[in-house]
Amino acid sequence: MVLRNLETCVRASCVVLVLAACTANAAVVNVRLNNLDVGIDDSTGSIVSLSYSATGAMIETSSESAGLVDLAYPVEAFAPMRLASRFSKARVAKDENGVTITWDMLGPSRGNFPLPKGPVSAVVTIKAAQDGRSVILRCRIENHSTAPIPQILFPDLWGLKAFAGNEGTQLRLAAGVVHPFTVPYVPPEAAAPYYERIGWRHYPAGAYYDQNALRWLDFGGLHGGLSVFQKQWRTTDRPNILTYRSEKDPTRLRLAWEHKKAIEAGQSWDSGEFWLTPHPGGWAKGIEVFRDYVNQVNPPRALPRQVRDGLGYRTAWMIQQEERDPAKAFFRFSDLPLLAKDAHENGLDELVLWNWNSCFLLPVPIRSELGTDEEFLHGVREAQKLGVDVSAWVSVHIIRNTHIARYGVAPGHDNWTFHPELIPQFTPYYTHGSEGNFISDNNKLWQQDVLAALTEWMNRGIYSFSWDQFMYELPEGQKPGLVSLIEKVRDAARAKDPESSFGSESITNLEYDTSVLDYTWNWLDYVDAAPVVSVLHSPRLNCNVDDSVLVVKKCFADDLYINMWTSKPDLPNGTALISERPMLSQALKQVAALRKQFLPYFVEGTFIGDSVSIEPTSAFVRGYRNGKNLLVIALNDSAQAQNVSIQSDLDLWIPSTKSYVVTSYDSQGKPLGTSTGGGPHWSVSTQRLQPLELAFFEIKSE
Repeated sequence: MVLRNLETCVRASCVVLVLAACTANAAVVNVRLNNLDVGIDDSTGSIVSLSYSATGAMIETSSESAGLVDLAYPVEAFAPMRLASRFSKARVAKDENGVTITWDMLGPSRGNFPLPKGPVSAVVTIKAAQDGRSVILRCRIENHSTAPIPQILFPDLWGLKAFAGNEGTQLRLAAGVVHPFTVPYVPPEAAAPYYERIGWRHYPAGAYYDQNALRWLDFGGLHGGLSVFQKQWRTTDRPNILTYRSEKDPTRLRLAWEHKKAIEAGQSWDSGEFWLTPHPGGWAKGIEVFRDYVNQVNPPRALPRQVRDGLGYRTAWMIQQEERDPAKAFFRFSDLPLLAKDAHENGLDELVLWNWNSCFLLPVPIRSELGTDEEFLHGVREAQKLGVDVSAWVSVHIIRNTHIARYGVAPGHDNWTFHPELIPQFTPYYTHGSEGNFISDNNKLWQQDVLAALTEWMNRGIYSFSWDQFMYELPEGQKPGLVSLIEKVRDAARAKDPESSFGSESITNLEYDTSVLDYTWNWLDYVDAAPVVSVLHSPRLNCNVDDSVLVVKKCFADDLYINMWTSKPDLPNGTALISERPMLSQALKQVAALRKQFLPYFVEGTFIGDSVSIEPTSAFVRGYRNGKNLLVIALNDSAQAQNVSIQSDLDLWIPSTKSYVVTSYDSQGKPLGTSTGGGPHWSVSTQRLQPLELAFFEIKSE
């Protein structure tokens, strides 16, 4: 408490900068910036130590095994050549803002090969941020040589420790968790090829299919860690994340941000600001600075009511694309009221229709095997009367080879031919019925045809759409063509129905997806994407469920948007009614009612995930903060009945709380009783929970 109060005082005052004099023996410049202690090797300029009160030492390494800047420099004599701070002579200087590290010439990894003429120089600044919490790193590289630099690693941090223990130390990415110290470097029974025994792990920048889905990460545990993000929203420089453990010393981790934008001869490169935020507690405490930044550059927008408040959506697979026999349809247009009723009764108010149309064609024609245009439109209207929004799936980013000449594009081999009576049932070599080519989202004629086709359906009463393959090019400094196109579609749809929705398969970049997508439709099972949920209000991330009660309840606790697509045996997803699965139906109805009961936490609050705990738990525990109140959800995800113990530091989430009232609820949301407490520490042990049973604790400040 004393330490935290001291930190609070520091944040309220001016930034504290302490520069310790270098001793002749240590040759290390030690700086304290917003309570983060940084040790810089006075000779090379690399970071040799990093520590914080809540974590202790995070980096401890020697000058020979330290880093900060590392460049690929493939020269004719030696293609693996690198230029890096650890091979160089630096000047480390204090100024009024922090520390400046200058390399007039970055040194090479090998000294016995000739180098191109001219030096490669670099400058890194390290300064305290005005938020009183963070430290800002920035790098500028000048390529005065005659050779290009194809790869930049910055920041390049060596010597990270498992300061939360091997099991408890996590690399928390936006859509996944990595425990880098728990896996043996080489399993004893393995005999991996030498080229796989390299210790590197690669996390490419991407969208919802990729763990590195946002330019943020956290390294640490439940008691504290370090959050890092690049302050470069919607730029093309989205770094990949690389980690490395050596066989010689697997107790240390190298963590680097990889930039692939080449620095040509005579050109320069600027990293932009990297913000390092040390923090007590779990990742959700460290992500606060990033979330504040994102809310500034990407203000939250309103979602359609059914998406904002809803538990999820139902996907119906109407018919196989290659099927031509109406008797083989799984659902016809006349079944839309039945599908809507089945969804609504199970807590789902969005219905996504797959294969209602012939895909890869413009305009968008309906499948005559399912009924007439009027039957389709009548079914949609009847579903809407039941309170269910109908979203029409369209797939027109690929155009079939038979129609592609219109867009000046050559025939291609994107082949999505599939049918259970084909062998193999997906893309057999002997048939190519759904083969085509991908159209650039900047193709003006294609954009014109897409807008015209969707406008035609809007004029007939279809206002919500689900888009297949939300892929686009990322031109520097410009909005992607597909994003601009869908903005027009959405404006037209909202003019007719303000609650119309737009979902899609997120593939390229969530930083742009957030502006137009209400929810995702990705081919994903449960993904621990808590940081994305905590930061972005849109799109809501989907989780596909066929028949798992456990996944339904985990999705509910994580505020994921359930894509319910129950299937019949040996048939595609989305071919069975939910009511045909009684246990699944019961679970959906249960969590739908619970979501309504605690709705303010989900739609107005902030998701803090497992960071609500300061100690490991034996169950699936999640938390939400809404103002000065907390909601804690416990799900027994084990196969055995158990009492679940939870410990939380309330000062992290509702500081200055002198007293509070805790109301506990059972699995159905029925109040079990209240208790009072005070002080920063809160702990509880649930009643004995059966497998898949839930418990809730609502903590309200007085």
